[in-house]
Amino acid sequence: MATNYKITFKNHCTPQEYITENDRWYLDSDVGAKLTGTAVWGPDTTQPTYATASLAADAVILLEDTGYDFYYVKNTSAIGTAGGIIISMADEVNSTGSPDDYRIFLGPGECFASKVSTFASLQLKGVTATHTYEYIKAT
Repeated sequence: MATNYKITFKNHCTPQEYITENDRWYLDSDVGAKLTGTAVWGPDTTQPTYATASLAADAVILLEDTGYDFYYVKNTSAIGTAGGIIISMADEVNSTGSPDDYRIFLGPGECFASKVSTFASLQLKGVTATHTYEYIKAT
């Protein structure tokens, strides 16, 4: 019996531009609206992996080694909890072998979902407080 797994996800972003260094971010005047997209992706025959965990403040965890095509991470901490979870692609490393920068911030209740290169893996870091999160990864 064949099993066809499907992942449907929707991403939104509000494009911003950084005019000068030490300045603030502004809404991108060329776009002027949120960008939205929906994707339906069928992973290989392997069932996607779902799990929950917690992440202490300043703790760092590699969500998984390379080889996964899709990641979904949701900060399931209670709304109003201080801080959040920051995400880096673990292939963005400096000479010490640690990520150069964390590029995505998830406050309580926020999530990230995207198909990524199989050469990338997500590294998570807790900010300010212990946070609970759930994730899905698939190949």
